[in-house]
Amino acid sequence: MIERLQETLLRELLGIFPVVAVVGPRQVGKTTLVTSEAIGRGRTYLSLDDIGLRSVAEKDPKAFLDRRDSITVDEVQLVPELLREIKRLTDKERRPGRFLLTGSADLDHCADLSAVLAGRVGVLRLPPITLAEETGAGGWREWLESKSTEDLDRVFEGRTGTPFDYARLIRGGFPLSLEARSGRERALWMESFRMTYLERDLRRISDIGNLAEFNLLMQMTAGITGCLLNQASLARDVGMSAATAGRHLSILEASLLIHRLPPYFANVGKRLVKSPKLYWTDTGLCAHLLGMNGVPDLDSPGGQLRGRLFETFVVTEVLALLPLVHPSGRLFHLRTHDQLEVDGLIEQGSRKLLFEVKASRTVTAADATPIERWLKLKPDHGPGIVIYPGETYQSLSANVRAVPASLLFGQS
Repeated sequence: MIERLQETLLRELLGIFPVVAVVGPRQVGKTTLVTSEAIGRGRTYLSLDDIGLRSVAEKDPKAFLDRRDSITVDEVQLVPELLREIKRLTDKERRPGRFLLTGSADLDHCADLSAVLAGRVGVLRLPPITLAEETGAGGWREWLESKSTEDLDRVFEGRTGTPFDYARLIRGGFPLSLEARSGRERALWMESFRMTYLERDLRRISDIGNLAEFNLLMQMTAGITGCLLNQASLARDVGMSAATAGRHLSILEASLLIHRLPPYFANVGKRLVKSPKLYWTDTGLCAHLLGMNGVPDLDSPGGQLRGRLFETFVVTEVLALLPLVHPSGRLFHLRTHDQLEVDGLIEQGSRKLLFEVKASRTVTAADATPIERWLKLKPDHGPGIVIYPGETYQSLSANVRAVPASLLFGQS
């Protein structure tokens, strides 16, 4: 079993908040995490997937929670009425770690959680398993803690990585997909996930009348992962109104299946693009929606999907790992109207880290140009790196280094 890096953060949250909610897509490993020896010891575990327990919780929330000490309630979104009783008990005894909740839909998007448990709940988003978790790599932490190119050189100079294994883009990070014994078994699991989401989970989150239309939008968004989101254009391509497309995108985001990466804003005398970039939170599910079953399928006509999925992989790794180092850290993309584009800007208080993603196994000094152009406008930002699937750590310019993905996240 792969040890989740979020376990340490979860223990911290349980030591601070009376209520902690672990949220994430279905089958991402929430139950495994909350019932692990380190987290589950001394706690009463109650799963609302059990019809009998759910019936008791629905009829009498007070009796369901009464006379229990530390409680873990799995899939709490199935009985939202429990939240008010949890609030009452929490206000009566505000003890850290008293309630641990899990949910398949993003509980931040549930009005009940934010309204009922405001100020009482700490939220941990559990993403699919990262490559760094699979391999035990630690280069990501050293990069996120770096303050200069000298810091990067001390850690990575002289080290050689291995070529990135693109099969990781097809496998993704869902536990059952990683454990699949064949490509066919993985494809069957992915299809079951998609159908279960459409036919069961989606109806719990929202009243969607046209599932075929929603399914088409899912597939279309898979094709634009790593791209600027033009909601009006996407709606036209799918054949629905912009308002409906926006509602469907919000549901996908609330389900933690996609992420809209916000643009960075700064007063630099240039017009900055205000559109978010769209990323699927799991490359394996995204690849499945695009009909990909193996690495050869990545080389689509035009050759763009390999690059987009590799960029999606890097961005989702960073989104998953950043809170473990800097809980208040934020990730943005950067683009101006005169074609200056930087894939990632990580804000950690006053510090800024920059990164570009290149799918080529060779890099040149020209690949540092976007970051260097930005540093001329904001010289207090940096250092910058180019993350690529090759093997060699290189100095591309005074402020930018090329770092193999395998040195940051490990190798499958």
